[in-house]
Amino acid sequence: MNLYFMINPAAKNGRSVSIWKQLQPLLDREGIAYQAYWTSRKGEGKEIARRIGEESAEPTVIAAVGGDGTVHEVVNGAGSFPHVAIGCIPAGTGNDFVRGFHLARTSKQALQQLLNGVRLGNTLSFDLGRFASSAVPDGVFANSIGCGFDAHIARAANRSKWKGRFNRFGLGSLIYAFYLVKELFRYQPVDLNICVDGKNYSFQQAWMATISNHPYYGGGMRIAPSARADDGLFHITVVGRMSRWKILALFLTVFWGGHVRMKEVSVFAGRNVRIRPAAPVPVHADGEEAGVGEVSAWIEARGLRVIGAETL
Repeated sequence: MNLYFMINPAAKNGRSVSIWKQLQPLLDREGIAYQAYWTSRKGEGKEIARRIGEESAEPTVIAAVGGDGTVHEVVNGAGSFPHVAIGCIPAGTGNDFVRGFHLARTSKQALQQLLNGVRLGNTLSFDLGRFASSAVPDGVFANSIGCGFDAHIARAANRSKWKGRFNRFGLGSLIYAFYLVKELFRYQPVDLNICVDGKNYSFQQAWMATISNHPYYGGGMRIAPSARADDGLFHITVVGRMSRWKILALFLTVFWGGHVRMKEVSVFAGRNVRIRPAAPVPVHADGEEAGVGEVSAWIEARGLRVIGAETL
């Protein structure tokens, strides 16, 4: 297999750089043939990954050295090529991709898992999410996509100068909690119309709607506890009309999935989903900004190949 690494030096305030410096000697010592690419701007990882997928006809592995944003770019660039498998050396803030696909959580273990997968050809196929939004007419996602308050928080956190400061002290995941509290009394819920496999549902003053490929988002929150990346279905979570103080309770219980028992939370499963908010609220895909307003998503069963993953 051809082996490539996509290194995002901005991930977790430069943590990915130090992780790569630790791993590179291990690769060289074992005589592993590989190529490494460093990204210098948003979107470059997608461009490089697509070029790799187009130019290589042999089995290929592209491993993201970064967080969910880096993985999102690699998946969007090359995840749809049948001869390309995706790997990850976790070095970001959230790292939900490694949770959802049962990959190793530490860098050295992840590298060993990756190399074992390359040697043995241990590639498993999982479901891939496809979507269209106002800003992305033809996108894919590995973890989740959604609109509303959570996308608003993600956008605020990703644009914030505080994110780097939190990461510097190893508290990167707390940036989302910080903005949850900060934006709670400013955000205005909106009416939502949702269509799941042809069935329509309406929600008044809804806070958010999330379409999940596996349980995790937001740095370990179990937003969709029953979701699996190999069942051919999305799991959709809608938070309807709810008091602002109860939203705080919801975001505490979501870490173990207790929120799904709240009467204001609705859960669906399906293959094709369209969300139409009454106002142009933000949309996120794998935690990255993906436009505003309406978003459609459909599943490509077993369309994503992951190297070194365990059976779910």
